[in-house]
Amino acid sequence: MLRYLAILLALQIVVALAPLPDGWKGIANYAPLHTLLETLAIVVSALVFAVGWSVYQRERSGNLMLLACCFAGVALLDVLHTLSYQGMPDFVTPSDPQKAIDFWLAARGLAALALCSVTVLPDWDLQRTNGRWWMLAGVLAAVAGAAWVVLFHADWVPETFVPGVGLTGFKRISEYGLITVYLALALGLYRRGLYPQSYDVQGLAGAAIVMALSEIFFTLYADVTDIFNLFGHLYKTVAYGMIYRAVFMNCVEIPYHRLYQSKQALAASEAKFHAIIDASPIAYLLYDGRNHIAYLNPAFVETFGYSRTELLEWEDWWRKAFPDAEYRRMVRSDWEERAQLVLSGGHGFPSMELDVVCKNGAKKIVLVNLVALSADLAGHQVVILSDITERVRALDVIWKQAHLDPLTELPNRSLFLSKLAQESAAAAKSGLRMALLFIDLDRFKDVNDTLGHFMGDILLREAARRLRQALPEALTLSRIGGDEFTVIIGGMKEKPEVEAIARIVLRGLAEPFRLGDDTVYLSASIGIAFYPDDARKSDELLKNADQALYEAKKRGRDRFSYFTSELQQRAQVRLRLLSELHAALRKDQFEVYYQPIVDMATLKIVKAEALLRWRHPALGMVSPAEFIPLAEETGLIVDIGEWVFDTVLQQAAIWRRLYDPEFQVSINKSPVQFLSARYDYKRWPEDLARMGISGAAMVVEITESLLLDANDIVREQLQAFHAAGIQVALDDFGTGYSSLTYLKKFDIDYIKIDQAFVRTLPVNASDMAVCEAIVAMAHKLGILVVAEGIETGEQLALLQKIGCDFGQGYHFAKPMPAAGLTAIFEKAPGVVVCNRKRANLQSAQFSTRNKYN
Repeated sequence: MLRYLAILLALQIVVALAPLPDGWKGIANYAPLHTLLETLAIVVSALVFAVGWSVYQRERSGNLMLLACCFAGVALLDVLHTLSYQGMPDFVTPSDPQKAIDFWLAARGLAALALCSVTVLPDWDLQRTNGRWWMLAGVLAAVAGAAWVVLFHADWVPETFVPGVGLTGFKRISEYGLITVYLALALGLYRRGLYPQSYDVQGLAGAAIVMALSEIFFTLYADVTDIFNLFGHLYKTVAYGMIYRAVFMNCVEIPYHRLYQSKQALAASEAKFHAIIDASPIAYLLYDGRNHIAYLNPAFVETFGYSRTELLEWEDWWRKAFPDAEYRRMVRSDWEERAQLVLSGGHGFPSMELDVVCKNGAKKIVLVNLVALSADLAGHQVVILSDITERVRALDVIWKQAHLDPLTELPNRSLFLSKLAQESAAAAKSGLRMALLFIDLDRFKDVNDTLGHFMGDILLREAARRLRQALPEALTLSRIGGDEFTVIIGGMKEKPEVEAIARIVLRGLAEPFRLGDDTVYLSASIGIAFYPDDARKSDELLKNADQALYEAKKRGRDRFSYFTSELQQRAQVRLRLLSELHAALRKDQFEVYYQPIVDMATLKIVKAEALLRWRHPALGMVSPAEFIPLAEETGLIVDIGEWVFDTVLQQAAIWRRLYDPEFQVSINKSPVQFLSARYDYKRWPEDLARMGISGAAMVVEITESLLLDANDIVREQLQAFHAAGIQVALDDFGTGYSSLTYLKKFDIDYIKIDQAFVRTLPVNASDMAVCEAIVAMAHKLGILVVAEGIETGEQLALLQKIGCDFGQGYHFAKPMPAAGLTAIFEKAPGVVVCNRKRANLQSAQFSTRNKYN
């Protein structure tokens, strides 16, 4: 660009400074030459308009549309200028230099205005279609106005040319003004070109410079037919050509080049796509929006046997691969529901595992996914089908080996324990009973000893078959070892329901067994234990059922027996406690004990755990393990819990005021309190605020069972506690599910290592490893750790070494009334004397192992 401009400038200097031959001062027959040059300029101007006007749908640039419309006016003014030139026939009025120059100046001014549209005006989009028509109408109106003035009111325009004299001052000033405007536009376009633009700024800047050079020629001529006039027209035509090139590049050439590049990229992408999926071992199927199958890769044909000619439509695939109408209807409904999630955008396709029938009739298990291609990639849906038949079968074999008894194909001990835990949790949630039947074949050892283990195995398989046929499918029948079977009965309301099941088992196993040529008569003994009546833990329930089994054997075999250890005594105690519990709060029989919690780094008392005690006038101290479950079942725990909170709040306020303003007291909170409709969780934060006590004075201790089935009510209460500054501790961590999900999902401030792990330190290395892992994990999550049940200095040292934050246990102090802890503060504020003798441990009737309010 610069080279061409330099050539044009040099040529202008040569023409302007070189002595002119007499023939160049007035060119003979100049009119036809002038007409030819102007015709070229008019054609170029019209092309600028035509290109800009026709491709506005692509660019929608208001700046370029205004430039194009202005050049439509320039073309018309140049036509009028040509028709008015000296030597042309009269056009409306006689043709003369004055008239031609007037149209010339109007055309040059409109061309300058056109360049202003892309130089001065900010970039703007032409949103409305009729906007361009308004532009064109405005330009045509301006041209008509200029023509009206020049043709009918020529006297309104100052004189521009005097024959024999040359240009007037007005003409020169006008030309100099145009030169100044064009150069300013060139500078403006150059500055715009320093930043990315949507059109050819450099080309337009060069055109503005050439227009300025053209106008310089028109300040030099003395005759309208001399050489300066000729070069002025030539330069103007060159400038128009440069403008056309800029507009053409922006509106036609550049978009076309982009389109070409896009097509090339699409072709390359398609080639790469086909190269990948053609070589892929995974089956691919592509179908379009009209449900026409567009492509099957070689792996698809090899896996399922169907060729492209056999699957023309999407419907063909469904009909051939899923011949069973009911299964096809169910699968397709699920498919369409999932596919709609993908097509609606923002969702991935949830994988489906389907049973597909191949062309040869073989069945394959297939994992299916769907990918929706965008509209610019033809809008196809890509179905990805992975043959997982062998993997599923392998996993099935592994699962059976791990969970089923190989002899009877019944659940083994591992699966039985898992089912038992599930049924226990379900029973706890529903409030119904669960029964466990422990079955043992009587005198089975005699069969093994006399007929051999091979016959014994046949007998066991037959016994399992009989039990499977006799028992309802909803029950879980397992073989846990030898000749021992179990049956889990969940969702029970009454105990008599179990007796019917037990009698079915006894009758089925009493029938004779044919073992080759021998007939064997056996019987069975059954032990029955109930959840939660007899035990709340799976191992205890199994142990109690086993005890009941041996009781049945002792009573003569071929019968069933319930677990009866202390059942009558327990029932009597339960009935009396229920009666006395209702009056205990009113009679002021409850007491709150406090067990200090120390900072493991400083061994200072910084917290205490509040523990509920029931001092019965006749029964003495009643264990929380006995009365708390009753209080939870009757709902009394809500009122008791509120009393505990009020008592603890008053005491905590005293200790914080007199001894330690940061002192904390933790309160165990029952799940029943969280779920009770009578409990107002907002009262605790309100009472703290009313007494002017920070929420940090309290810690609420909860168990994992609460979080296991936490609903919105529980979440709302925990959030309210945190909002009030009340911290939350997860008690007995490590004995329940100990799921990291709870720690991530809920804002837990402390976890308390259950004393079951601490008690065996340092003897049990595995418990030490558990404690160390809990501390490390908690600290990574920003959670502090409290160790319960510290009873020796050695345990303390080990827990300090692994970085445990706080500790409590008999090594520091046993639970005591508020006065006892106050006495410790008075004697040596905040300090616990460790390594104390454990003589008074014998007098401690109750430990802190039952954490209830």
